[in-house]
Amino acid sequence: GTYLANNSTCLPCKKDEYTEYLNDFSKCLGCRICREDQVELSPCVATRNTQCACKNGTFCLPDHPCEMCQKCQTRCPKGQVTIALCTPHSDLKCGPPLDISSSFPMYIITITAPLAVVLGFLLLVLWKCYCNHHGAGEGGSWAAAGTRGPHPSRNRLLRRLGIWDNSCNEQTYQQQQQQLLPAVQGSEVPRAVELEEMPPRTSNPNVETQRKLVPVPGEDPIVLLRRSFNTFVNCVPFPEWKMFGRALDLSENDIYLAEQHDRRSREPFFQMLNTWLNRQGSNASVNTLLETLARIGLGGVADKVASELVKEGYFQYKVS
Repeated sequence: GTYLANNSTCLPCKKDEYTEYLNDFSKCLGCRICREDQVELSPCVATRNTQCACKNGTFCLPDHPCEMCQKCQTRCPKGQVTIALCTPHSDLKCGPPLDISSSFPMYIITITAPLAVVLGFLLLVLWKCYCNHHGAGEGGSWAAAGTRGPHPSRNRLLRRLGIWDNSCNEQTYQQQQQQLLPAVQGSEVPRAVELEEMPPRTSNPNVETQRKLVPVPGEDPIVLLRRSFNTFVNCVPFPEWKMFGRALDLSENDIYLAEQHDRRSREPFFQMLNTWLNRQGSNASVNTLLETLARIGLGGVADKVASELVKEGYFQYKVS
């Protein structure tokens, strides 16, 4: 913004003059005046020349003398695409369509491909966990409507080890013993009464329940059998219902149709038993249901159901 006057004194540049760097000029440089095909970006000041640029739609290459701005191409030739738009310093750039697969860095593909596989695996695991949890929640709601007991998965493990059925039998036996105790403490219960009131206990799935049930007199047997379904639903563990249905000779389609009802209620179980009852007709018997439970390893549950049905007044033990 200064010049050297008389080789001894630095003086500031006058109007429309400038110098950008330290110098020993005897006078300042004159400011540039933009041409008609240019626009002024910034005016001239004492420390900087006027900044000019080509108007929109025209350009001058920065490494060539800009004697005149050239017009930019308006569009790319057929078969080519725009790579870069026209600027004051460059023309419209065109080229063939880019192949994403070839232009995409291989190292990115190498990194993202394993990550995508891992992410997909994690999503699959989460989905399975959600399904298992959802199914367990439904089973819990069904079980909550009936009796409470060990977790279904624990029941299956104990039953495979031959323990679960015995524990259910023992629990049923103890409950029946308590019910037979007299009101007056210290009195003895005759052995004959104990044998008369207590249903048999069995842990062998191949042994049928020794004592049969018969409907109470004066009631429709089919009506009582339908009423007993609620007790079966409450006592039979949720994970065993499909096996129970198959043991009753219900087809997979029958079980599937029953499951289409409200899964958060006990309705699918009732529908399964109703399907069995409708097919058996007058041959349907509560003893068939109890013997089927014993046959699939749920003898303790069968004894529990029989005891509950007697308590509810629907059936009574058959006197031999």
